Amino acid sequence: MKLSASRLSILLIAFTFFGCKEQLFDSPIETSPSAVIPDPEPVTSTGPSVKWYEDVSEVPLPESNNRPIDPSFKKGNANPTIVILGSATAEGVGASIKSKSWAELMKSKLKKDNKKVSIINLAKRKSTSYHIMPNSSKTANRPVPQKDRNITKAIEKKPFLVIIQLTTNDINNGYSDDETLRNYETMRQMLVKANVNYLFVGPQPRNFSTKSQRNRLLTFNEKLLKWDPDHAVDVLKKLSQQDFKIKKAYAFTDGRNINDKGHAVVNGNVFNAPLFKHLLGYK
Repeated sequence: MKLSASRLSILLIAFTFFGCKEQLFDSPIETSPSAVIPDPEPVTSTGPSVKWYEDVSEVPLPESNNRPIDPSFKKGNANPTIVILGSATAEGVGASIKSKSWAELMKSKLKKDNKKVSIINLAKRKSTSYHIMPNSSKTANRPVPQKDRNITKAIEKKPFLVIIQLTTNDINNGYSDDETLRNYETMRQMLVKANVNYLFVGPQPRNFSTKSQRNRLLTFNEKLLKWDPDHAVDVLKKLSQQDFKIKKAYAFTDGRNINDKGHAVVNGNVFNAPLFKHLLGYK
C-alpha cells in the first residue's frame, strides 16, 4: 500500500510525539550532587559596624512593665531589699558625685518607675573576694572576712537579691582564677540555701602595667560567664579598649576606676540582665 505524503507526515508527527512522551514520563531523570539548588545566602548588613573596643554608645535602660514587685520578696522587710557587695566601683568610686554612681543610678531608676525597693550598699574599696566571704571562712595568707560587709551580713538583711561586683583586686593581689571562683561558689551556695537571688558582675578593665594581667581580665570574665551564665553580668568589653585598658570615654583619672559614663554602663548592663528584669518587672 502506498502512503501519500500527507499521511506519511502525520505518522512522523505522531511517532515523534509519543517518543518524547515516553522519554518524559517513563525514563528517570538523572541528577548529580552539583545539580542540587543551594539555600539562599543570608542577608547581611553592608552598613558600617562598630567594633566592640570602639563602642561608647549609651546602654538603653529597659521599660517598666508597670507591675508591682512580688510582695513575697519583702521577707519581713518594709520593702523588698537588694544588697550590694563589692569593691570600689560598687561603693561609687570614680563617680563625680554620689548620685552618678551605678548603685545610686539604680535607686533613681527604680524610684522613677515606682518600684518600691530598698537598696543596702555594703561595698567597700580595696575589697577582694576574701573580704566578703562568710564569717566562718579562714584561709592562710589571705584577708579575713569583713563581718559588717560580707555575704553573712548581706543575708542577714533578708534581701530578695544580692548583687556582687568585685572588679580587679583579686587579680591585682595575685590570687588565681580558681581560688576566686571557689570563693564565688561558696557564696553562691549560701545564697541558694537562703533562697536569695543573686548576680555576679564581671571584672572591668584596668590599666595594669603588664599585658598578662590585662589578659587575665578577659580569661576570668570568660570563666565567670561559663561558670554561671544565668547570673553573670558582662561589662568588660563595653568598658575596654582592645588591650583591656579602660576606654578613655569611661576612664577615671586613676587608671583603675570608671567615671560617670562608666557607672552608667554598669547600671545599664545590670538592668538589662534577664534575671534582674524578671525580678524587678521590666520588659
